[in-house]
Amino acid sequence: MFDFSHYCDVGDYLINVPSEANIRSGISRYYYYSGLCCVRRYLVETMNETEFINAFNIHKRICDRLINSCDDTEASIGEKLIQLKELRNNADYDWRLGLDYFNENLNNVQRDSKIILEQIEALRNSPPLEL
Repeated sequence: MFDFSHYCDVGDYLINVPSEANIRSGISRYYYYSGLCCVRRYLVETMNETEFINAFNIHKRICDRLINSCDDTEASIGEKLIQLKELRNNADYDWRLGLDYFNENLNNVQRDSKIILEQIEALRNSPPLEL
């Protein structure tokens, strides 16, 4: 089975080679690692929410599921995911934004990715009760 932490390793590598393309790609890798892959795996494997196996519209469905959670930690993860997704979209698609913008946001991306991973680990160890 693929180890999604390699996405984070790639992100770390890319941001240490100073170029706009690398910073943009690194931001994208952080989002996919913490945001999509680890959260999705938590929902499927820990919470047994198999509807998240299907990739159709997966980004929106994961964010909606978490934002609307009664669990404060899940809702917090959802909010951070939306912010990371916006930055990832900017990194992947908005050619008008330059290196300064991404350098200004890089620390936030790294911090929020780390927080999401810590929160997911805590939820795996103590899943929220189903309401």
